Amino acid sequence: MHTFSRMNLAAGAVLAALAIGGCSSHGNAVSRSARAEPPPTDCRAWVGTDRNQELPGYRLPQSNGRTVCVPLGVNAYRPPAGYAGSDYHVDEFTDVRLKERWRTCKADAACFARIDAQMQRWLPPNKARSTRSTGVVDLSGKIDPEGLVDLRQIRRPAFFAKAPYAEAIARADASTFVVEFTVPRDTFERIDLKMTDPVKLRGWYIEGRGVDDGKGGRMRALVIMAPGGGGQLTAIQHPDEKPYRVDPATGRTVDVKFPNATTETMGQRWWRENLDALNQAGFDVLAYDRRGEGISGGFSDTHTLEQGEDVFRVLAQFDTGNGLRLLMPDGRVLEGSEAAGKLLGGMKSTRIPILLGGYSRGSMSTAWAMARNFSGACSYDMPVPECLPPKGLSNIKGAILLSSFASGAGYLPASPDLADRNLFLGGMAADHHILFYPNSAPLAGMHKWPAAFFGKGLWDRAETLQGTVAAYDRIPGAREIVVARAPHSIETWPDSDRQYLRERMVAFAKVAITGGTTVPGAKPWSNLKELVATTPDSWEPSSRPKE
Repeated sequence: MHTFSRMNLAAGAVLAALAIGGCSSHGNAVSRSARAEPPPTDCRAWVGTDRNQELPGYRLPQSNGRTVCVPLGVNAYRPPAGYAGSDYHVDEFTDVRLKERWRTCKADAACFARIDAQMQRWLPPNKARSTRSTGVVDLSGKIDPEGLVDLRQIRRPAFFAKAPYAEAIARADASTFVVEFTVPRDTFERIDLKMTDPVKLRGWYIEGRGVDDGKGGRMRALVIMAPGGGGQLTAIQHPDEKPYRVDPATGRTVDVKFPNATTETMGQRWWRENLDALNQAGFDVLAYDRRGEGISGGFSDTHTLEQGEDVFRVLAQFDTGNGLRLLMPDGRVLEGSEAAGKLLGGMKSTRIPILLGGYSRGSMSTAWAMARNFSGACSYDMPVPECLPPKGLSNIKGAILLSSFASGAGYLPASPDLADRNLFLGGMAADHHILFYPNSAPLAGMHKWPAAFFGKGLWDRAETLQGTVAAYDRIPGAREIVVARAPHSIETWPDSDRQYLRERMVAFAKVAITGGTTVPGAKPWSNLKELVATTPDSWEPSSRPKE
């Protein structure tokens, strides 16, 4: 195995190789990033949530004429001097390499004890991190997700019209179907827990009026949106809720715990705003709670490889009706063959143009689904993986990745609290049949993806901005990166940044769904510093520089 080195955090040259390029479209994507070394960082600045640490950055002019240090996360790993491989961030972070490192760790008692303790905290049912909170604040909408559910008991968009919520998604009620799909247990449940009964996935299908086809007409198109970890589609978020507080003694941010008296799950208001924006642009939108969370059944919620495969199971059920139940807007419930063909604008799931989208953990399952479709996928959750050829659905037109993990283990941000993530990844896959974080396989195949949109906080803990650029470089069609002076959790971003992200996401979606290659209005940049400089002068509040 090639040398595996850690970066020096203090070094200005911590930034991985990045090249020229960077506008909204191109036709010369490659299977690996070949960017020139970017400008070195030239300052350091404190950020609040969720890093609470000083980070390197770039000194950039602001609209008020002053200069400020704009910080960003940097890579924990970089190729060692004289590295002879072809693509370090792919080759050294494969399933094989990660499991090799886990075996080395497992043979060391102290290393094993440290990582095993982390794995035990995350193993399903994961109650400490993933609480089914829908219905805690308001009993309406509370269901037994493992039982035979009356789909009429699931909250519809109209629920969120009332005060104090007044959410725009309420206007979609008349075109919303409550949907229920049937999927098998994941490998952890089947092998470790001996569970064999099926899992029910539940959510909303919102019909759109069609997207401008660029020829004076409209075309039906579908966006499938996967939420972040803990996301629950129909959970309440009070509009005045805050995700964190600042400790007056230390100045550090502290996460607020949910559910509380007024909010069931944080971030759901922003998530539904995205669904509404896409639907208002004419798209059909499918959003369901992942297995193990919210109104969906299941015990295990962390197996993102399996969740990526669920996308194809769901699409097939639209065609056949097998395992599908629908609550129609008029109150009728259809099941099986009666439900087949009722959605997707009357088209087959292999014909309707589709975009796959995901936020945070949803970006992981989206990346696996894209990999499965365009380059094939392997059962990395098994001791000896078996690989399958690509699904090859040509109607999947691209991906929307928000706070993405899709660039894989090689682009881990440099931070002490993240240092064990890749050992955790290898251990969960090797010992517990759960593939949580992506290895480098999705990144390796991104040159086959038709289009991709990335929304990113500069100090996102999921992957570095360098990793996002490495993914962007591989995309052959429409592509765009939108960045903010903010962390991983987009619900903490300023309203103006969230609104801009939403507008750019919709602009990308309209282009990608028709096979276009240029996203009008995308900000140009040619290196990492210029990409950072595309951020507006707004800041996540706990990270705003002191005057």
